[in-house]
Amino acid sequence: MSARLDELAAHKALLLSRLRLERMQVALYAGELRDSIRPAGLIGGALAKPAAVVALFETVAPLIGLRRVARWVRVGLVGFALLRIVQRWRGEPRQSSAASETTGGSL
Repeated sequence: MSARLDELAAHKALLLSRLRLERMQVALYAGELRDSIRPAGLIGGALAKPAAVVALFETVAPLIGLRRVARWVRVGLVGFALLRIVQRWRGEPRQSSAASETTGGSL
């Protein structure tokens, strides 16, 4: 009976150590993902995300691959930035042309 209890205790310790290792790997993958999508000059606090989004990335990244997730996030961020630039650009010419008319077209 004692041998069986020792075997179960060893098995439990093995499972716990595997769980800790997997948690560390997920944390490492999440850190690498955050670093890969964060622009180099941006302060970390400026990119604060809700906890649910971070948890989603931590779950999805190891399943489908860190590089694939990072690539699609980068593509999405670039697309979003281009969309905002185009939206502002479309609104700006009307204001700047009116300003150049009032100044006589010279600066």
